[in-house]
Amino acid sequence: GAGRGWHAQADTPRESAFAAMGSNCMASFSIGCLFCFKGCSAEKVRNAFTFVPPRPSYSVEDDQEDASKGRLKYRMLALANSSVYGQASEASTVHWVTSRRGSRVPLVWVRREACSRDVDEGSEPADPGRSEPLVLLHCHGNATDIGLMMGPYLELAKVLGVEVVGVEYTGYGAARGAKPSYGHTLADLEAAYDFVVASGVSPSRIVAYGQSVGSGPVCSLACKADLCGIILHSPLLSAIKVVDPQPDRCCRPSAVWKCFDFYQNERRVTALRCPVLVMHGQRDEIIPFYHGYRLHQACPKEHRWPGYFPKRAGHNDLVEVDMRGYFGQMSNFLRDLRTRNDLPAEKASSAGMFPRVQQSQVHGDGPPAAASGASPDAAGARSAVTDKDSA
Repeated sequence: GAGRGWHAQADTPRESAFAAMGSNCMASFSIGCLFCFKGCSAEKVRNAFTFVPPRPSYSVEDDQEDASKGRLKYRMLALANSSVYGQASEASTVHWVTSRRGSRVPLVWVRREACSRDVDEGSEPADPGRSEPLVLLHCHGNATDIGLMMGPYLELAKVLGVEVVGVEYTGYGAARGAKPSYGHTLADLEAAYDFVVASGVSPSRIVAYGQSVGSGPVCSLACKADLCGIILHSPLLSAIKVVDPQPDRCCRPSAVWKCFDFYQNERRVTALRCPVLVMHGQRDEIIPFYHGYRLHQACPKEHRWPGYFPKRAGHNDLVEVDMRGYFGQMSNFLRDLRTRNDLPAEKASSAGMFPRVQQSQVHGDGPPAAASGASPDAAGARSAVTDKDSA
């Protein structure tokens, strides 16, 4: 090995093991330095590398007669000039809730009736006699807020015939309170759930949807409250496991700093009592694909819906890469939830647009190349998708 640089490739299994251990040790050491820098506060360390709220994209114009609700107003010119985002704002109402931690956070509720007035030309108008819709209780990802999510919320409501309640986090958007934190996100979602139930929505109609970081609060809620089902979109096994350079080797941060770990979804999904759909792109470079695959495998078999793992999708384009596949799988899952809960079949405004998804679409048409630096076991999750029964 004389003359080789630090980045030279290891030639033997032993050298590979030492290289993997070295990257894990460096990551663990870095977290230890951050812990000392943050005054030995585990909470500050968690918040430092987890929450990156963007500049607020919206404000809330309070209702003159009822201060507990209002209308969402965009602060970003691009959103304000968008016809889609304009429709989303008109179809929604903002409600204020107070969490058990004292934060006052906004929820945006996109109503089915309001969406029905704006259905595309040629699609079926809403039937006033239709059954009560399912409600998606949506927890967004890290670097966004409910204002930026209004376009996707409107699309979900229109295509799937559901209502969407977007949950804001403390420290994000127009929320009033402290800085964002792990504990606040859990309390914010619990307050949103209580509000929706108090508004007359049965838990048998509530489907919690967690995207990226939002998968943490959703898994926590699902272990405490009654739900119709949950959807995990690009989820994480746990917060610290996201930064494991070599997840199956020793000295990895999630083992060294296990006492600091949070959003421990891998442990929580084993206790789920409702159906769960896991979706994860196989080219995700932010939260590696094996996170979603292992979560899927950890779910109780009786509650595990076939996973949706598109081969070409990354972290932020799971929907855009194959919209037919995404909405087809979502539609199938929601239809199954209604059947399980003896709810009348719901007909979306775009019924027939997205056919039932074949298994080749659900699991991808073959394993992509293993990510550089990924451990054999983690990279093997990709190929296992097409080899193992995920039902």
